[in-house]
Amino acid sequence: MHSAPDEDDMSGPVPRVPREEVRRRLLEAAAKVFAERGYQAARLDEIAHAAGFTKGAVYSNFASKQALLAELIDQHVRTRFAASALELRAGKAPERAVEDIAAVVARGIVEQDTWGRLLVEIGQQAGHDPAVRAVYVEVRRALRDELAAQVARTCEEYGIELAVPPEQIALTLQSLRLGLALEHGTDPEQVDRAAVAAVFTTTLRGLIR
Repeated sequence: MHSAPDEDDMSGPVPRVPREEVRRRLLEAAAKVFAERGYQAARLDEIAHAAGFTKGAVYSNFASKQALLAELIDQHVRTRFAASALELRAGKAPERAVEDIAAVVARGIVEQDTWGRLLVEIGQQAGHDPAVRAVYVEVRRALRDELAAQVARTCEEYGIELAVPPEQIALTLQSLRLGLALEHGTDPEQVDRAAVAAVFTTTLRGLIR
């Protein structure tokens, strides 16, 4: 005589989490853990636990902690690029082009100050850790190329004539962003949104005709 099936047996197999969902949850958890603990102190098992997975899930989706960081930065910055582009197009006013661009960048720095501190830390880490540098340099170059393309598109839409190549502007803005993120994180009272926007406005005015 067969016994009645156990209730657990009737529940069926647990659905496997789609790979895209696993990666999304790991990236969200990594952003949280990196922000709270910093990149160097954060551990992969902490990230996996925060995402609801085992450490093996991290290695199944990312080759290393550095690779996880690289994709996280790339995803975040590209999202900011897209949001900034939409914001500029929504309020496009040629006579205020420089001020509008500076305001958008400044708001990003002030409202995303945790990210600014993380990027500064990674930049410092890359200076003496070849593994971090290898992935970080690749990401920074790709994002610089994307920023240069966005600068060229935005200036064309606004009718702005550049005094220097867009690649040079991209490098300038990238460097300013990191430096001002560090200054804002250290002294947010004086290096506030208005101060950051003023620096970008002055710099941009020197780069256009």
